[in-house]
Amino acid sequence: MPALGVEGVILRKFYLRETSYILVVFTKEFGKVKGVIKGVRKPYPQFAGNFEIFARCQLLFYRKKRSAIDLITQCEALEFFLPVRKDIERLTYANYFIELIETAATPYDANEALYRTLVESLRMLAGPSSAKRVGRIFEIKFLGALGLSPSLDKCAACGAPVEEGSPFSVKSGGLLCRGCERRDRSGFRISPGTVNFMRKIQKSELARTSLIKVTREVGKETEEVLKRFLRYHINRPMKSLAFLEQLRRVGIV
Repeated sequence: MPALGVEGVILRKFYLRETSYILVVFTKEFGKVKGVIKGVRKPYPQFAGNFEIFARCQLLFYRKKRSAIDLITQCEALEFFLPVRKDIERLTYANYFIELIETAATPYDANEALYRTLVESLRMLAGPSSAKRVGRIFEIKFLGALGLSPSLDKCAACGAPVEEGSPFSVKSGGLLCRGCERRDRSGFRISPGTVNFMRKIQKSELARTSLIKVTREVGKETEEVLKRFLRYHINRPMKSLAFLEQLRRVGIV
């Protein structure tokens, strides 16, 4: 099989013997790829930065039909997102993005929207935007790329119109109309500002979402709503979120 040239973001890196790595990479063209790259862990590796977690890179790899681990022959970093690596809050959010992607992505199943969401969110995280806001933007766009967007324009259960003040149901997947509210008692109220912010993020181009204004109160409520939504639909604890909570409790972020 010929070598495959792809673009990807490194999700995980494992040591293999004395000179090699196993890389888990989320690629634009093939989804999640796991491969070994040999002979790169030398005493003073010239290109060690090429293998850093969440670096965007250009890969050349050979797919092995009889093995779950491919052979990577080239890995050249294109973007390091250096400002993210210098700030503990931004670094933790970047690791959170990686955790979510690794949980959702499957081998050789391309999702260009999901890949674009990851790369653009890392770029925003490396810029002046609030790390918390970028976190909410990523979560909303991540859910959209997976086909799990909360329903905010119509009833999540039956498709009927919804009114301002309609309850939000994590289980049903969004806002509920009056009729479905009586059948799904798990719904809870969220402010019109939170609904409006989430709608704007859903409908805006990713590169323009950082321009959307949000109050502190709406930001906090959006964080809680999305945390509950992701916990229900992804059903896997995120170590990075737990670490972020620890940083908040001690006042670091």
